[in-house]
Amino acid sequence: MCTVTYIPAKEGFYLTSNRDEHQNRGTAISPATYGNLLYPKDPDKSGSWIAAKTNGDVAVLLNGAFAKHIQKPFYKKSRGLLLLEVIANTHPERYFESVDLHDIEPFTLVLCTKGMVCECRWDGAYKYSVQLDPQQPQIWSSATLYDEINQREKFSRFKSANKKDRAAVIDFHRSECLTGPVSTVSITHIQVSYTQVDMTYEDLKTNTTQAKQLDIVRKEISWLNLRIFLIKLFNWEYWPYYVVYTPVMFYWFWLSIKSRAIFFFNTANPGMKNGGFAMDSKYQIYTHIPQYCPKTILIKAGTPVANINVALPLIAKPDIGQRGLQVKLLKSQEDLQTYAANSKVDFLLQEYIDYPKEAGIFYYRMPGSDIVSITGIVGKELMSVTGDGCSTLQELLAKEPRYLLQLPALAKYDYQALQRIIPAGEIALPAPYGNHSRGAKFIDLSDHLTDELVQSVHAVCTQIPGFYYGRLDVKYHTWPELCAGQFKIMEVNGAASEPAHIYDPKHLIFFAWKEIIRHWSILYQVSKQNRRERGLSYMPYREGIDMIRRNTRYVKSANS
Repeated sequence: MCTVTYIPAKEGFYLTSNRDEHQNRGTAISPATYGNLLYPKDPDKSGSWIAAKTNGDVAVLLNGAFAKHIQKPFYKKSRGLLLLEVIANTHPERYFESVDLHDIEPFTLVLCTKGMVCECRWDGAYKYSVQLDPQQPQIWSSATLYDEINQREKFSRFKSANKKDRAAVIDFHRSECLTGPVSTVSITHIQVSYTQVDMTYEDLKTNTTQAKQLDIVRKEISWLNLRIFLIKLFNWEYWPYYVVYTPVMFYWFWLSIKSRAIFFFNTANPGMKNGGFAMDSKYQIYTHIPQYCPKTILIKAGTPVANINVALPLIAKPDIGQRGLQVKLLKSQEDLQTYAANSKVDFLLQEYIDYPKEAGIFYYRMPGSDIVSITGIVGKELMSVTGDGCSTLQELLAKEPRYLLQLPALAKYDYQALQRIIPAGEIALPAPYGNHSRGAKFIDLSDHLTDELVQSVHAVCTQIPGFYYGRLDVKYHTWPELCAGQFKIMEVNGAASEPAHIYDPKHLIFFAWKEIIRHWSILYQVSKQNRRERGLSYMPYREGIDMIRRNTRYVKSANS
């Protein structure tokens, strides 16, 4: 219990401990679950130097407080047993403040509880307690084995290591192992996420490694799941895709019978692969209208980060994507490195456009005629909260039902960010892009339509070869600027486009079904007219099924 590191991570944190003991000390019992605690057990006193609890709390013990102390021949209680008492308590920090430590050997206790990191010390006479920044890495060394100079050197080595990588953290601890009469006998590594604790115990005496898991049981998780279920139940906009669309599929089959092809949509946009229904490249579209799009570069999967020379921040997303698939804001070189390393598919790095407003504009033009129309406009209010100086981001999000639905996904992506207390007046944007699946609120702005906007959008869309039907997702400053064509196009969606204005909370499901049918009818008319005008063929059934299978595999790969 002599060297400990704390590393914040996207999904929680790492806590790693080197246990340094005399060679004649008994071999510890490998980690096991005792009640609601998981810990390795000291065979001599039955206590432990490190333990995790089923609510995600973790405690780790170090020998000594601030300086080397003179050891007494007898103490009334083992510090390892005291650690178990502290972590077992409902409020470990309060228990430390209240418990009688008279005649207990000096120690340092690190508590990671409820998103906080607390350093607790007992020097034999007084208690000391300090709250540390959970967003910053920390290191502690035993005051009985390392002097101040050694501690500073150890900390310097730690800072120069790749702190965010789990393997590098463990390698660092291996490099700090002591040898001699007092030596490092084990390394215990704990990874805490929102849903579980993973404990890896490496016994250096027996050269064995064991791993244990502890599922986190939070009262708030059960209540959260119930609230999420009720919100989804009574708000159709959150229903699964198949639940919304199944009742109107009869109309699609009717159109398929009329056209004698279930995949008739491929002729709607001849310039887009599969009509823009699936497996179409975003980058290819951007090259036709670069003046309206953010600066974008295509990165092939597996490209070394060293070969990617870009300025941050950036939006990263797969070249072939849908419904917010793997869209992320990259703020640092580390974010870029992580995204590139994890991406199994080609992806785009796109200039981050900080225009304050977003909209989706559904457009079509009838081939061989002067018919041009915008059939729907949706405004997008991004997920945002304003800090009060005392609540965490998670607590602020939980107050808004729409944002509450996003908590499980946000916790998986960046648990530490949810634990940050937002300063009073600061506006936090957990997802700085307008996807309904990322918590954005959709507002039907179709009644704001003007002839000027129709002409501006038409002027852009005619520059995209073979584009007749779909939705433009844009960012803009003001409505007059949008109507005048002063906007940036974030996405061009083809035959698979949804009339997203249906997701305005004010609309009933019956309105949504009516709009879906109306837009499918337009899709059918555009496809039929293009087939007639251009002499095109509808997609054969087998080819359509193969497209769906390839798209399913692609989405699975992109999400892996």
